[in-house]
Amino acid sequence: MTKKQQPEPGKQNQETAKLEAELHRAHKLVEKLKQKNYQLQSRVSYLENRHSRQPTALMDRIPQSRTKTSPQRQLDAPMKRRRIIKRRATNRFWLRRLALLAIALFVGFAGISFAATLLFNRLASNSGTKPAPTGSLSSPANQNPPNTSSSSNVQTPVDRSTLVYNVTTPPDLKNSEELQAVVDELVALARSKNLPTERLSITLIDAKRGEIAGYQQDELRYPASVVKMFWLVALYAQLENGLVSDSKELQAEVEKMIKNSDNDSAAFVLDRITDTKSQPTLSDEKFKVWLNKRLTVNQFFAKAGYEKININQKAYPVYSINLPTPRGSDLQIRRVPGLPLANQISSYHAARLMYEVCFTKQAVSPAASEKMCQVLTRDLKPEAWKKQAQAGGFHPIYGLLGEAFPNTDLKFASKAGGTSTDRHDAAFVATPDDKTAYVLVVLGDDGSYAGNGSILPQMSRLVFDRLSARN
Repeated sequence: MTKKQQPEPGKQNQETAKLEAELHRAHKLVEKLKQKNYQLQSRVSYLENRHSRQPTALMDRIPQSRTKTSPQRQLDAPMKRRRIIKRRATNRFWLRRLALLAIALFVGFAGISFAATLLFNRLASNSGTKPAPTGSLSSPANQNPPNTSSSSNVQTPVDRSTLVYNVTTPPDLKNSEELQAVVDELVALARSKNLPTERLSITLIDAKRGEIAGYQQDELRYPASVVKMFWLVALYAQLENGLVSDSKELQAEVEKMIKNSDNDSAAFVLDRITDTKSQPTLSDEKFKVWLNKRLTVNQFFAKAGYEKININQKAYPVYSINLPTPRGSDLQIRRVPGLPLANQISSYHAARLMYEVCFTKQAVSPAASEKMCQVLTRDLKPEAWKKQAQAGGFHPIYGLLGEAFPNTDLKFASKAGGTSTDRHDAAFVATPDDKTAYVLVVLGDDGSYAGNGSILPQMSRLVFDRLSARN
């Protein structure tokens, strides 16, 4: 058998364009037939109703003032009755004609709809996309791609309520006394600076050895902008499952959300991945629908072992929608019994996610992990960040873990967060030869950490020196 030749790209594009034009014309014809069919059905219904009404006697329809007429007019009454009978017969004739025409149009409409569906399937086949099911030319509910299982050919539709982070089992990391000693040094350093260690959480993962150590690493704390790393992963999962369409606009918002920690862009992304938006106060019924959608981003991670995580609230202020603080639906969610007042994660949550994105590259997929880690990667040259930091803008290096490595060629990816009451950073660090690779997360959940711009760089340098000597 000869191998079937594939059409040239240019010819294939021309054929696709031609099929799209035919499909557009078919849609227009279908709409015209729908409208005509509706008009005919309305006319038929009108005539049926008119014909079914019990006719009033001719003399009863004549006003009393006209009943006493001339003998000649009384003689003409039978003739008028004959005219009425003839008119009714004519109406019945046209009624049957219109009914037959309506049936013919309905059959024609069904045929054209079937042909348009076949045309659409052919177009989808040529363009390499999955056609919509027969009977639905463009129903959004049928456009979600299936989530296929390797052990079965049965395809299960994926939506936001069922989508779960793909790394469902936490990494198998071993506790290390040697690594714990490094963490204890960090806690002692904070204490020496008169910083409250009860408001401090640390997680350290030696990625090369598969070891972990921490300090209060399961304590849940307000993450500030560190939460945006979680929204990044949820977004890429939806992109790969066809729940969100990629675009230049979306990628631009992602860049601003991560590189500039822009709250407006972060709000845009959270709205997109939960199919919600900030609204005025909603009725109980409408709020329940809204709330269930917002909670899908929690469920996405919680079902994969990120216990007690809460990441469904925006980072404020959001200037693009004039939302300096939560109000309307965003305030209602804070009053739901059983839900935390604000976002909350642990240092372990952040360390695990950074580990899976930038080291094991398991988050969503290897390709997605590579893209996400690239977005999180920072330029460590001081000239790249000092100008922006001095101008009052955000930069994920100044006063944070990356400041410890000026003018180095380390691989450094991070997501920081800070307000007037906290200073946080989550970072992946690796030497060019990959002999040393680790994840360090520090959450300082107190105003004293927010006002101290040197503590995180000092911690970062201490960890690098200890692990470089160790490896």
